[in-house]
Amino acid sequence: MGISDLMKTRVIQNILLIEDDVWLARALEQVLLKSGFAVRVFKNGKHALESLARERTDLVITDIYMEDMDGMEVIRAVKKSFPKAKIIAISGGSRVIDLDWLPMARLLGADRAFEKPIEMEDLLKAIDDLDAELAPIPVSGN
Repeated sequence: MGISDLMKTRVIQNILLIEDDVWLARALEQVLLKSGFAVRVFKNGKHALESLARERTDLVITDIYMEDMDGMEVIRAVKKSFPKAKIIAISGGSRVIDLDWLPMARLLGADRAFEKPIEMEDLLKAIDDLDAELAPIPVSGN
């Protein structure tokens, strides 16, 4: 079974990745692309949410600590506009305060939460697990 055959059987095809660490964003993007996903990458939540309203998105992967709009705000905004959206939160912890925000991300609606450094196999397994539960997020106005 080739990548095109695999993509036909998946519901999750379009991933919105929000990560302000350029190196990690590139690494995640490459793994996701090699796994056959279409990936849109953003450094902050504001621009990502604008894209979410315009383009089909099956899964949002968001960092928690970012400038302009943090991952908690992203999760709240996504769940408010798209209650059935699937979300994976990732975090390396706060640089300012020693607090684990991943349980709070789960309470706000993230379906999975991972600490950095993230194991790519774990991320791909989580995506496969969520795939069975997902209905595509409609583009606004459709």
